[in-house]
Amino acid sequence: MYNNRLALRGLLLPLVLLCAPSFADVKPYITMTVEHGLNTECKTCPRSLCPNQLAYDNYEDIFNATCWTRGTKIMGSNMWLKSEAGCYVTKYDLVEYDGEFQNDLVYCGEESEEQHLTEEDATLQYKTECNICPFISCDTIAYLKEETDVTLTCWTDQGQMIIDDPFWMKTSNNCYVAQKGLYSKPDITYLDNCGPIPWLEQNDHNNENNTSEINKRDPETLPAPVELGTQYLINVTVGEEYAYCRMCPQETCKSKKRYEFDQEVWLQCLAQTNGTWWSETTDFCYVKNSDFWQSPEGDNYRNPLCENFEDPEEVEN
Repeated sequence: MYNNRLALRGLLLPLVLLCAPSFADVKPYITMTVEHGLNTECKTCPRSLCPNQLAYDNYEDIFNATCWTRGTKIMGSNMWLKSEAGCYVTKYDLVEYDGEFQNDLVYCGEESEEQHLTEEDATLQYKTECNICPFISCDTIAYLKEETDVTLTCWTDQGQMIIDDPFWMKTSNNCYVAQKGLYSKPDITYLDNCGPIPWLEQNDHNNENNTSEINKRDPETLPAPVELGTQYLINVTVGEEYAYCRMCPQETCKSKKRYEFDQEVWLQCLAQTNGTWWSETTDFCYVKNSDFWQSPEGDNYRNPLCENFEDPEEVEN
C-alpha cells in the first residue's frame, strides 16, 4: 500500500507542476507611449476625480508602467496603469499594447483601486460653466445655474484669470468652476491641489465615474454657445445716458435696476429676443446690448447663452 501511494504521488507531482502558475513572463515594467494627439493625466489614484501628480501634454510622451489596476471607466475601459513615478494613467490614452497587461504585469493590489478625495461644499452665486479643464476655451461639461450646490474636490491657481482671480475648483461633476462664481472663497487648506492639468477634450476623455447628476447634461444637445473669443463674467460700460436692467429680455418687462452712463457692468450670459441681443448682468436682470459701448455678442467675447442653464423640462412646461 505504501509503495502504491509513492507511485501515485510520483504521477501527481508532474501534473501539479504543470498546473502551477509561471511568473517567468511577468515583466518588471512595460514602456508605454501616450497616444499621438492626446494629452493625459497621471493621477494619484485610478479615478477621474483624483488629483493629478503629473501631466503628459507632449505628443508621444513615454513612461514605464509597473502594474495594472481598475478604476474609472474611460471611453469604455476601466483599466489603468501605474507608472514608475507612482501615479496612474488610463489605458485608453496610450498607444495600443500588443499583449495582455493582466498577463505581462503584476496587479497593483486592491488598495490601488480605492479613491481618496478631499471635499468641501460650496454654492454658486452666478450662472457658471463647468469645464473639463480650468480654461474658458475648454469643453463645457455642465451648465450650472446660480444657487447650485457643488462639492469641491481640489483647487488650482493655474487656471484662466477670471476678472482678477486665477483660482478654479474641480467639482464632483468632474469639471472645473471658476472661484469667482462662488458665493465665497473656499478654505483650500482642506482641499488637495489639483496638480498639473493638461489641455483635455470631452470627445477623447468621456468617463463613467458616477459624478453628480446636478445639471449634468451633454452641451452638444443644447443650443451651441456663440463661437467667439475667450471671456467669462465680462465687464462692459454703459454707453447711453441710462440703461434699464429688466426682469426679462424684453422692453415690456419691468425694470429692476437702472445703470448710468459709463458705469461698469458685469455680464453672465446672452439672450436673444426677436433679433435683439440682451445680456443678463450679475444683478440678475437684462440689459439691451445696444446700451453698452461694447458688443457682448461681438467678436471680442464668448459668453454662453442664458438658455443653456435652463432645465429643458422646465422650459417645455
